[in-house]
Amino acid sequence: MTQTNAGSTSGVCAVPPVSKTRFAWEDKFRTPTPEDLVQGLNKHGETPVVDVRDRLLAIEGVSEELSWHGVPWRWTFAYRTEDDDSARALAYLVPQPGKARLAIPMTQPQIAALPLRKLSKFIRDGLLHAPEVGGVRWVQWEPTARSQCDEIMKIVEIKLQISRQAETAAT
Repeated sequence: MTQTNAGSTSGVCAVPPVSKTRFAWEDKFRTPTPEDLVQGLNKHGETPVVDVRDRLLAIEGVSEELSWHGVPWRWTFAYRTEDDDSARALAYLVPQPGKARLAIPMTQPQIAALPLRKLSKFIRDGLLHAPEVGGVRWVQWEPTARSQCDEIMKIVEIKLQISRQAETAAT
């Protein structure tokens, strides 16, 4: 027996109406457009995401791919270089409403090549607290200001330089 809105009971199971509107970011069964994902962000979170997206796409040889990455990343932008055939992307932009973040998978040699003492606390904390899986540190930041985006993009550029130097040395 279930109780209905009027307070009476009946033998029919009542299914409560869905009151929550799903963000495009959460809906696995409908591929969103990039614009849908940006619209799901609040105005405060929209600016850094748009800035980082534009700057990643401005890097020569980098392409954007929107794909479902499961929980907790859901619909995520992956940025890959044209000459990279690994399963890992250069960077991932997770446009989670209210908590957009950029993730950069980095190996220990890549982190060792960073000028750690010259980096801000925001960047160092991301590097320090990043979980390590299979020898790769999954560094994540939630940029809220343009200056933080600038710092993160420096890390992306250094990672890209290291990757390209390694490819050149291998050939």
